[in-house]
Amino acid sequence: MIPRSAVTMCFGLLLAPIGGLSCATSPPADTPAASARIYVTNQLDNTASVIDGGTHKIVATVRVGVSPAQMAVSPDRKSVYIANTGSDTVSVLNTADNTIARTIALPRGSRPIGVALNANGRYLYTADGGSDRVSVLDTRTGRVRASVRVGTQPLSVAVATDGKTVYAANSGSGDVSVINARTNRVVRAIHTGRFPSGVAVTPDGASVYVTNELSGVTVIDAGNGTVQARLREPSPFSVAMSPDGDRAYVTSLGPGRVTAIDTATHRVSSTVSVGPPGTDPFTVRATGDALYVTNQGANTLSVIDPSTFRATATIGTGNSPYGIAVVQPGPTNG
Repeated sequence: MIPRSAVTMCFGLLLAPIGGLSCATSPPADTPAASARIYVTNQLDNTASVIDGGTHKIVATVRVGVSPAQMAVSPDRKSVYIANTGSDTVSVLNTADNTIARTIALPRGSRPIGVALNANGRYLYTADGGSDRVSVLDTRTGRVRASVRVGTQPLSVAVATDGKTVYAANSGSGDVSVINARTNRVVRAIHTGRFPSGVAVTPDGASVYVTNELSGVTVIDAGNGTVQARLREPSPFSVAMSPDGDRAYVTSLGPGRVTAIDTATHRVSSTVSVGPPGTDPFTVRATGDALYVTNQGANTLSVIDPSTFRATATIGTGNSPYGIAVVQPGPTNG
């Protein structure tokens, strides 16, 4: 059985269209100023959709690189970093006007998929599935500071809140690489299961959650690298933590659902369907008042109320949505 991650990596590169949509459009005059903005990458359109969190309307479409995947938001909310798998680049999107401020080139064949920033936004880490490395980019200079050899085909990367440790989920080698962020060296490799695709760290840095496409969810003790728990879940792909760390949210490709895991007990507390089999919920991101899920098979974004764990809206996106970035309102965004 071939994991969906491997198919998607090739699918996006082969089918990404040469043409594209027009770039950013002006938001409606009545758009609520206080609304969050939701950014969604569309793998087969080579674009990012900008969605108003209050109206659930697309207010801009931005051309990015080829086959865009995951995204990360800078702490000051001014930039969104987008991994472009097909063009070996990272697009830096200016959230003030929804234009691409610059494009950072990675070594040829890198095929970046996952991205994560450290807490102060100085360093961006990219999971380079094509070169079996994690690149460390200095966001001030836009240059690659280091290249760390990890396991085979890393798909996602996460940074501990204190910035001292970086985790890379390696789909091809079935493990997670633990990187010392000071030395940029791998200090440990932890076997997690078959085809790990997603990784997230609890806010206190104590536990690491890993989704393994063909063998459920693994919970790792970050202190000693041992496995704390293994949870059965059909074809889990992505994982995200709630802001306060009490829940881990997991998307499951097969049944088309999102599962909430209680991080105190490591047990499933709730599930919600976002569509029938084939919906393929890829990525989940959590804020205090909403969960956002990209459904790659359905070309939609689901909005879920975390308090009731019910879907409250379904928003049409571009072709093959993948990554999500949520930019909360604040003084830096006008």
